[in-house]
Amino acid sequence: MGRPLRKDSFGTDSVGTPASTATGITIAFHDGSALRTDGIIIKQRGARTFVVARIGTPGTRFTCVTQSGTPSAAGQMRLVGFTAQGQSADNGSVAIRKITKRVAFDFSGNRYTWKLENDSSTDYIVLTQF
Repeated sequence: MGRPLRKDSFGTDSVGTPASTATGITIAFHDGSALRTDGIIIKQRGARTFVVARIGTPGTRFTCVTQSGTPSAAGQMRLVGFTAQGQSADNGSVAIRKITKRVAFDFSGNRYTWKLENDSSTDYIVLTQF
């Protein structure tokens, strides 16, 4: 699996708690009934498997696997990084297949170093290709 994500990566909490003021890597995931865009990673289980929860609902957790498209079934999640500052589609959004403490991989096999940034509304991943 490489080096798993820790609570504190590069001085920023990347793995959070689902409190209403949670910081950390945000994701979109399918909880079995609907697509949720307010997810946060709680714990890493494997190279592509994570325990996630909705922000504000600490008791309900789901185990999900990364995928490149929009999650459409239970147990799927989408982790996205950006190749430029700011989190918008025109800033080079990249679906992440696998992430470790220092390196992220996309679904084409490209490697990136990453850091967590905050735009005052949420945290997001900024990618720099090797």
